[in-house]
Amino acid sequence: MSEKSDLTKVTPPKELSEADNQAVFERLSRRLASFRNTAELYANAEDYAVNTKKAFETKDAFVDALNEWAQETLKNVWLACREPGGGEAPQFDPLSDTSTVGLPPLPPQKQLSPLLHTVLLLHVTSNKEYSSRTRAFLFLIGPIDEEVVAATLKDPRKAIEEAGKKTDAAKEEHARRSKVLRMVGVGVGAVAGGVLIGVTGGLAAPAVGAAATTVLGWLGVGGTAVGMLATGLAGSSVVCGALFGAYGSRRTAQVISEYTREVRDLSIKPVHEPKETMAVRLCVTGWLESPDDVTAPWTVFGGEDTFALQWASASEIEVEALQKLSTALVDLVTAQAMLYIKAQIIKQTFLAALFAALSPVAWMKITKIIDNPWMQTRALAVKTGKVLGTLLAQRVLGARPVTLVGYSLGSLVIFEALQHLASLPPAKTLGLVQDVFLFGSPLPTDPAQWAALRRVAAGRVVNGYGANDYVLAVLARVSGMNWGVAGLQAVDVQGVENVACEQVDGHLKWRGMIGQCLAQCGAPGVDRAEVARQLERKAAKIEEEVGMTEEEAERAVKAGPESDVPPV
Repeated sequence: MSEKSDLTKVTPPKELSEADNQAVFERLSRRLASFRNTAELYANAEDYAVNTKKAFETKDAFVDALNEWAQETLKNVWLACREPGGGEAPQFDPLSDTSTVGLPPLPPQKQLSPLLHTVLLLHVTSNKEYSSRTRAFLFLIGPIDEEVVAATLKDPRKAIEEAGKKTDAAKEEHARRSKVLRMVGVGVGAVAGGVLIGVTGGLAAPAVGAAATTVLGWLGVGGTAVGMLATGLAGSSVVCGALFGAYGSRRTAQVISEYTREVRDLSIKPVHEPKETMAVRLCVTGWLESPDDVTAPWTVFGGEDTFALQWASASEIEVEALQKLSTALVDLVTAQAMLYIKAQIIKQTFLAALFAALSPVAWMKITKIIDNPWMQTRALAVKTGKVLGTLLAQRVLGARPVTLVGYSLGSLVIFEALQHLASLPPAKTLGLVQDVFLFGSPLPTDPAQWAALRRVAAGRVVNGYGANDYVLAVLARVSGMNWGVAGLQAVDVQGVENVACEQVDGHLKWRGMIGQCLAQCGAPGVDRAEVARQLERKAAKIEEEVGMTEEEAERAVKAGPESDVPPV
């Protein structure tokens, strides 16, 4: 990543005129107001759905924290646009105009991206964290190469050197430039494990700060931005420590395992070798057919660091619960009553009518197979979710945006974690979670709970459901849930995206089709080649085990739901 470390890529382009910068600032400030207003709208929806004094107070606290974030972001945009209008940074007004009609277009990507990188670098270095709100907002504006910003933070000396090579300074400045760069080389410190170490000690910080100030001057950056960027680069090791902590290093698995073991019997496993990216993804599997299933479904992801939550790491009882559930699910879908249900679905019978027609004997046979394993593991998922919420609030994966992805009971773990975060002071959680992708979720469609989730997430909230997931419908009934199950239908809450995954007609199929469903949702970082391999290797195997032809459906219907002998 060090080859991307270049100060010219994270500073405003000199090619933009004063009028250009003013136009960019005007457009971005209006987009910011619109983004902020949408977030407040979600908070209002939660307040309306819950309708209690506490909900009203939470909404007010959220809006206060949101306005503080918007003000800081507006200032950074103003600085990146070279302080148009001069004087003090403008104050953010919640009633600001949000219309961009009639405004000049944004500059080309080649000029826009460095400006957005500047906003990001100012934000991260001044706050020692990367807010999910800032990330969601910037990606709405235009393309961002976060590797450039990360590389600059990890190796500011290299960034300054590369910028120095590209400047068009006069020949008489050449000697002074060499002297400055030599000064940087003396005190910068060692680079180990991809993270700059020792920048804040001895002569290093002043050297980096002085060199950055000089090079930024060559690049035409002036005003307050120079001091903020130079100071931020001088203290970049502190920023890296906050963003990545120990969790982005080669000791990732060991450190997180030790950390979580103190709280509960959990562990967080890297899906791929961590690269210390600016954002992180945490995935949660629904059940375990084998220990590999903790991480295997999530190899479809590339891009930012991806981890998987192993929520039965050392307790034999918990491991046994997850594996018993996997066995019980297979037994369930091959039971005659379930074969009958699937056959009727193939014949286009509605689930509600079909379930009403099943006899008590048929329900007793179904419940006998699944009741204990499902209820036991479901209770474990609820408990795990609350612990995960605590860990997320404590920034266990670093002070960077987190995207959460899960299916089946993994979705329940995430849902409970988000409910915990929603109960905390909004100022503590405002910039923590970016996107949330939940599939085949055994969750109620309760508007109040989903509105709380929607408030916490800065980016997208996606509910992927399979309307013909007859297994989940049975599990929901066993759990005492009503027909409002998120994994079976759309969630009617503003800001929640509902995606019908029609290819999933049985709960076991989520395991082999999760990559395809993520791609269908447009989830960032999905590797299409890995999705194809998952479909070929896992989805095809599951289809072979639980699929049903028209002929098999006819035999299942003839045998009826109460037969003890599966149709041949």
